[in-house]
Amino acid sequence: MSFKIRNTIVLAALFVLITGGGLGYWLYFQPKKLKAAQKEIDKIEKELVDFPQTVSEVENLTNQLANTKRQYDSRSKEIPAFDITSQTYAYMSRGIDEAGYTNENGFVKFNMTYKGSQEFGNYGYNIYELTAGEGEFENLYKFVYYLENGNRLYKVKQINFETKEQVDPAKKETRKWIAFTMELHAYYTKIQELGTSLAAKALAFAQSPFDPFNPIILQAVAADAPDNEIDVAKLQVKAVLPGKAFVLEKEDLIVLHLGDKVWRGYVSRISPADSKVEFTLNEGGIIRKVEKKIIFGNEKKKRP
Repeated sequence: MSFKIRNTIVLAALFVLITGGGLGYWLYFQPKKLKAAQKEIDKIEKELVDFPQTVSEVENLTNQLANTKRQYDSRSKEIPAFDITSQTYAYMSRGIDEAGYTNENGFVKFNMTYKGSQEFGNYGYNIYELTAGEGEFENLYKFVYYLENGNRLYKVKQINFETKEQVDPAKKETRKWIAFTMELHAYYTKIQELGTSLAAKALAFAQSPFDPFNPIILQAVAADAPDNEIDVAKLQVKAVLPGKAFVLEKEDLIVLHLGDKVWRGYVSRISPADSKVEFTLNEGGIIRKVEKKIIFGNEKKKRP
């Protein structure tokens, strides 16, 4: 066989191999790669379509995280890992001290009873019942303010008020106070991060508002005046001159002028022409005018 024929056969064989490999790659392998590339293109196109929504979700989550962190850092409550009765009683005692005293009767007092607990997974609360509670409005207002704004998390579930009045036998004055009962929830949690607070600080009390429980007309009013007060009911007018009057109280002769103070009121008018003195009295919210005249001898005889 000549070299020409042999070379022709070799070249023909190479041509067949190259052509067959090319056709096999073009018909079999290339479609698979094109299909895989198309899937990747479709995936990228879908991600590009969803990208604005993803960016928006990321921004929302970032803002939510910042807001949650701000609320966490600004909270003023500290929630302990547990609550026991002595712990709550000590906190209540501090609240009573914070409420302060206005006078010997002006403090908050009550009986505290443990009524059980409620559990809710990572948190819970103990239930306390405050009974036989008493306090003047200003002190009670400060005590409730302390419960709501102090550094411990307490919730006033319910509270009932009732106004009370009683005449002080020594001072002959009407004492007013508020009787109350309260259900109180003291919270605790297993989340350790809630046990401290960066924003917790000393409590500053605001001035108590106008007392809405203060009655316009008192139900309990003293019948007798204190020893150091002038009781109009027991006065005897002895002489009336312009601008002043001489009155006898018990065994004492007293000179009264216009505007002088008497028990529950003042001298509102002196009338020499009528030989009488007028007093304006405030008897537990009821305003009454009382006139006292000189009783002459003939009038005394007419009296039974």
